[in-house]
Amino acid sequence: MIKSHQHSSKLFNKGPSLLSKLLLLIFISIVLMGVDFRFHYLKNIRQATNVFTKPFHSLLNLPSDLYHFTTSYFSNQSRLIHENEALKLNIDGLKADLQRLDFIDQENDQLKNLLDVKNAYKFKTEAVSIIYSRFDPFSQKIIIDGGQNKDFQAGQPVINALGLVGQISSVFPETSEVTLIVDKKMSVPIQIQRNGLRAITNGNGQNETISLPYLPNSVDIIKGDILKTSGIDTIYPEGIIVAEVLEIINDPKLPFAKIICKPMSEIRNHSHVLVVKPINKIANHAVTPKNDQKK
Repeated sequence: MIKSHQHSSKLFNKGPSLLSKLLLLIFISIVLMGVDFRFHYLKNIRQATNVFTKPFHSLLNLPSDLYHFTTSYFSNQSRLIHENEALKLNIDGLKADLQRLDFIDQENDQLKNLLDVKNAYKFKTEAVSIIYSRFDPFSQKIIIDGGQNKDFQAGQPVINALGLVGQISSVFPETSEVTLIVDKKMSVPIQIQRNGLRAITNGNGQNETISLPYLPNSVDIIKGDILKTSGIDTIYPEGIIVAEVLEIINDPKLPFAKIICKPMSEIRNHSHVLVVKPINKIANHAVTPKNDQKK
C-alpha cells in the first residue's frame, strides 16, 4: 500500500524544472516589456496602480522625511540664533556709532555757533575746550585747555555762543581756571537791553542763578528782560548777553526788590568756550570779592 502511494506522488511531481520555469518567466517578461514599449498598453495600469501605491510610498518615506525635516529645523534654528546674535551686536555697534555721530554733530554745531559769534563781535577771541567742570555751592568753576602757553591772563572774559560764561581767575602753564558768573564772588556790570538801565549782577552760588541786588521795588524791570554787559568796567566788552530776568519779588517791608536771573550761557550743555583777548592790557583784573567791591 505504501509503495503504491510513493509511486503515484512521483508521477504527479513530474514537470518542468525550476530553471526552465525561471527562463520561461524571464522570456515572458522580456516579451511583455517589448510589447509595452511598442504599444504602451500598460500605461493605464501603471497609473491606476500608482494611485493605490502612493500612500504606501509616502508611508515608507515618512521616517526619512521626518529625519530630514528635524535636522533641517534644528539647523535653521541654530543658524537663526547665531544670525540674531550677530545682528544684535551689529545693532549695538550702530547705536554706539550713532551716539558718537550725535555727539560730533552737536559739537560741530557748537563750534559753528562759536565761529559765528567770533565773526560777529569786533573783539578777538580764541576757542578752547572745557577739560573739567566743577559745580558746587562754594565754587562754580571750570578748567579750560589753555593757559600761559596761549598767553591767557587772569581777568580775561570767557563767553560761548549764547552769552557770558565767566572770567579767568587763575592761569597755569597749559590750563586756566574760569570762575563762572554764578559764583558768589562774581560781579558783572550789566545794562537792561529794553530800557538801558544799568546795574551789577551777583552770583548766587547755587541754583545756577544770579541776582540784581540793591534795586528799589519801583525799578523798571520786568520778567523776560535781557541783561547785557555794559562795558563800563573795561573788562567785559559791551553788548555780551549775560542773563534773562526770571523772577521779581517785591516785598513792601524790604527796601530792595529781589530779582532772580538765569544766565543765558547754559555752560553745562557746552564743551567749548571763547576766551576774549584784551584790546588793552588787562592789569591783574582777577575776580574781586563783593565785600572788596563795596569798599
